[in-house]
Amino acid sequence: MEPDKELKELIERELGVLGYELVKIEAFFSGRRKALRIFVDRPEVPVTIHDCIRVTKALGLVLDATETVPGPYNLEISSPGFARPLTKPAHFARFRGERGRVEYVDDAGVKSTAIGAIVDSSETGITVTVDGVDRDIPYAWIVKANLHPADQGVPEPEPRGRPGRGGRGGKRF
Repeated sequence: MEPDKELKELIERELGVLGYELVKIEAFFSGRRKALRIFVDRPEVPVTIHDCIRVTKALGLVLDATETVPGPYNLEISSPGFARPLTKPAHFARFRGERGRVEYVDDAGVKSTAIGAIVDSSETGITVTVDGVDRDIPYAWIVKANLHPADQGVPEPEPRGRPGRGGRGGKRF
């Protein structure tokens, strides 16, 4: 479910007044209820939980007052995180030199993924270096893109309790 242009413009305008940038909107159904997940950023400083609360309150009031989203819905505000989505040409320009993951479909319909350094961005597309080879990817081909830090591993779970003992686990005081 793609958010409509009017909703996107309203959200961008309100975020601008608050000093935030819209990164991405995800509109979907959570059970029978509509949900809006909005990723926000502040270029100079990281987004905190307090920022998310502030934006939730402000946007909730505006969305409810304008009835832009008909019926009941859940509103979720999030920071873009370390694997932040790249959705605008300005994002690619801002993160030039960083490692990205770009899923795209070329004119022949071939699906590909490029993981490497974002070495250039222009008005028409980006260049990603993959294994020493530059790939030019027009924005029109990009399906999904995000930062892809090299150390993006899955953390090991914390041990719980003593092995073989059953018990509640965790620390004892």
